[in-house]
Amino acid sequence: MKKKLAVIAAILGIVSMGSMVSAKDMEITPGYYDVDFTKYDFIDTSLNTIQFPQGSASFEPFFKKLDTLVFENRGKVRILHIGGSHLQADVISGRIREHLVKEYPGASAGRGFVFPYSAARTNTPASYASYYKGIWDKNKNVQHEITKPLGLLGIAISTRDPRAEITLLLDKYNTEPIWGETSFRVFGYSDSNDVEPVLRIDSMDVFGTFDASSQSYVFTSPRPIDTIQIAFRWADTTKQAEVAAFITDSLYKDSVARADSLARVADSLRMDSLGITPPASSAQQMAQAVAADSMFQGDCEDVLDTNCLNRDEDLQVALDSTAADTVPPRPHFTLTGILAENNAPGITYTNVGINGAKVSNYFEETCPLFEKEMSYYKPDLVIFAIGINDANVEVFNDKAFREDYDMLIKRIRKVSPKTAFIFETNNDSYRKVRKKKYVQHPNGEVARKAFFMLADKHKAGVWDKFSIMGGLGSMAKWEKADLAKKDKVHFKTAGYQLLGDMFYKALMQAYFDHIASLPAEAPVVAQAKPAAAPAPTPAPKTIPAASSVAPKTQTPSAKTASSTATAATTAPASATAPANAKTAATIQAKVAAPAPTAAPTKPAETTPAKPETIAKAEVAAKQPAEKTVAPPQMPKLAAAAHKDVPMPEVVKQTAQPAQPKIQVPLKPIPQPAETPKTQTPSATDSK
Repeated sequence: MKKKLAVIAAILGIVSMGSMVSAKDMEITPGYYDVDFTKYDFIDTSLNTIQFPQGSASFEPFFKKLDTLVFENRGKVRILHIGGSHLQADVISGRIREHLVKEYPGASAGRGFVFPYSAARTNTPASYASYYKGIWDKNKNVQHEITKPLGLLGIAISTRDPRAEITLLLDKYNTEPIWGETSFRVFGYSDSNDVEPVLRIDSMDVFGTFDASSQSYVFTSPRPIDTIQIAFRWADTTKQAEVAAFITDSLYKDSVARADSLARVADSLRMDSLGITPPASSAQQMAQAVAADSMFQGDCEDVLDTNCLNRDEDLQVALDSTAADTVPPRPHFTLTGILAENNAPGITYTNVGINGAKVSNYFEETCPLFEKEMSYYKPDLVIFAIGINDANVEVFNDKAFREDYDMLIKRIRKVSPKTAFIFETNNDSYRKVRKKKYVQHPNGEVARKAFFMLADKHKAGVWDKFSIMGGLGSMAKWEKADLAKKDKVHFKTAGYQLLGDMFYKALMQAYFDHIASLPAEAPVVAQAKPAAAPAPTPAPKTIPAASSVAPKTQTPSAKTASSTATAATTAPASATAPANAKTAATIQAKVAAPAPTAAPTKPAETTPAKPETIAKAEVAAKQPAEKTVAPPQMPKLAAAAHKDVPMPEVVKQTAQPAQPKIQVPLKPIPQPAETPKTQTPSATDSK
């Protein structure tokens, strides 16, 4: 991966520093976060918590689902992280996802929503790779003109190309496979239901079931897979083959031709309107860049540069008109998202982000299918990270900002009323006033206050990223520490991963606090059914006291020491007593004190039991036999954790890279209290 990123950086000449990640950025190993914060004294780690202005009562449904997963190994927990360019890159969210599914709780229920972003000619999330064949049109919720209805992801691609195909490699950048998906829901539609997506597995076509209510196709894989390859089958297969034969260019030629056209139009526009002379080999460089899969693609150095984004859209319009062919009208298919899951209990973590997105970009006007697609995901926790683009203005209207969030939350609660919310305050940023001139952006503090007001209103949590970073002006320190980019808005991979590590710790701390607040659970005790009184049994033989030289023997139980008549009226028949009744008797024997034994042969070597000991034995003997049901065992996903590790030690231990599992406190298994045993004195002691 490092080599690949280095090659891409060399091709583009590091032209777009705000949109490209160098090989150096990838030095941090996934799962490793033993961070020496002494190097980053500007980071306030004491604030790394989830704050609850109105308490955490609204998080109980989410925490209880985690309890069910952790302690019973049942159920699915779904998390949705929604934002702008930070989330489309999926470095911070990918880091959090990695901790959750690989470390603690350590169970995956699927990758969640994914999308072939490369077909829309934008950056694919860093956690997987996407490739495409054919010619595709794009629609994003940040465009001026949107011609297709969008869904949860805020993006759609459309094609009429008979060769169209998309491929997603979920484990492309993982050192060890993580994903094994068995169920897929492809959200999309054709104009006249004359195009159908087909899932290809091992050169075999698997057809799905069309769900008209959700405009989606449901697929079931015969085995777990981490590669999603989808082709598009026309109803008229003969026509599809004829048109495909007419179009002779391959995937590589198609990509090169489109990139060459884009480069020529870009060169022309820049020379005419901007006075920028492109490099001589720009067409070849762009061709290789489009064919490559990278974290950040795009010609704009700053994705918050609205003018540049608008120019990029104009370039795409010119490209589409240049690439238009003369083939007669053909069937058309639009794809809005793919939901990948499996049947195992675990966590599903979906990132949703579009470069430059604001809160209003997820409204019904732009994303009418938002709620319909979310109804098949129903998040238990939503993490809001939208706001950096809203606040990137000279005059920030925080009231309108809060009202926009109110509308978005209302949409989510229609689908999932019990969803818990966490607001992630904006990172500190600088505003570009002219070329290479940046000034501090005070709107970060204004937006921070707005987030706390939202959390107070909606009984949500807040992760105060702005203050944790160091407050106003701290982005310059992050850049100096090689954690942030030169645009003073985005982070480098190391910075994103550091933020992801801290958020994960804060989230787990909130959950551990929930576990610590749980009441102690007593063992489940069921009264045994009374049985017919059996015939009186002979008194047990007296066990003589051990001498000081001989090894000590087991102390007789209360049941054995009780009188014969009492035992005959209270103890159930041995033939019908369950196995755990013996366990209950053993526990009682440990709790109750031993009764006095029969007089030994040598009176001088024995000591009669104390009166209170005899009373306890009689009371215990009169009690009916009890059935004790032990609490369920911890699931495998939490079996590696140590039960007695206090929370401060947990945080320290999670920073050790050598440990495969994070050590966490588990929900305590209550045990019956033990009464100190009264040992029978030996002959020597009695003397």
